[in-house]
Amino acid sequence: MTKAETMAKQDENDFHNDLKINKFRLDEECLSHSGRYAYYSEAQAIAKSNVSKQKDNLELITSEANIRIRKEKAESGEKVTESLISSYLVMDKEVQKAKSELREAEEIYARLSVAVSAMETRRSELDNLVKLYCAGYFSTVNSNERKDSSNQASMEARKNLNK
Repeated sequence: MTKAETMAKQDENDFHNDLKINKFRLDEECLSHSGRYAYYSEAQAIAKSNVSKQKDNLELITSEANIRIRKEKAESGEKVTESLISSYLVMDKEVQKAKSELREAEEIYARLSVAVSAMETRRSELDNLVKLYCAGYFSTVNSNERKDSSNQASMEARKNLNK
């Protein structure tokens, strides 16, 4: 199992936990985000490389099978047509296995691409939450203050966000 496969097959709960943001610990979330992003980006890069290797492997196995089939048919005296060769290639077990491995590699790459995209969205969410925090959106009003001043503080925070 490659590093990309291991990373992609990690428990889905781990991935969903990596996406969560604790708005009360924005400093920690911001500091840990780059490591999380790097983890999924590296896995995506490895998966993309694996897809290329699997494509090359499929091409090689298909070519070898094509040559083998042509030799067998020529030795047996059968007429060799391109449609006959194509049909035998589709049925060839090694070609089928190589195609299956390529599809699996492409699936892993696609899942890791979604993970990287989700991490980019997480970064954007962190930026927005930090802006909200700086604007006082999460601040609480002392119970001694009047309700009107609480509404006024919320209105001011929202006004600052709309600038």
